[in-house]
Amino acid sequence: GYGGGYGRRRDDGEGNAFILVLLASLVAYAVSFVLIRTLSRYRELAADRGAALITGAPQNLASALIRLDNVIHNSGPRIPQRDFRQAASVSALFIVPAIRGDSLATLFSTHPSTEDRVRRLKEMQKQMESAQYLG
Repeated sequence: GYGGGYGRRRDDGEGNAFILVLLASLVAYAVSFVLIRTLSRYRELAADRGAALITGAPQNLASALIRLDNVIHNSGPRIPQRDFRQAASVSALFIVPAIRGDSLATLFSTHPSTEDRVRRLKEMQKQMESAQYLG
């Protein structure tokens, strides 16, 4: 018949190009997905740091975070295991990017865990107190 088979034959190069574009798009989406979540966690930690520096009282922010977490998760009050002033310091006056390879869940979360935020605030409190004694 007239035109029988016309259009049925597909150029292999065209099919390969489509697959390459599709794969490149999927890779770009996956990378952007992870980067956006990493940036979100980093900004959350930077906001905590800024608030702690402005108020000069990281322990108050840590306490508020614990209370909010308890309200959200309907759990009883959590009492810290150690006094904020005795928490170990690990250069707490700067924020390290939130991603540290702890788990796959961390990679996909948009916010750092409350425990991580509280730990960092405790470290800041210790750092601020030791700086006051030096100054």
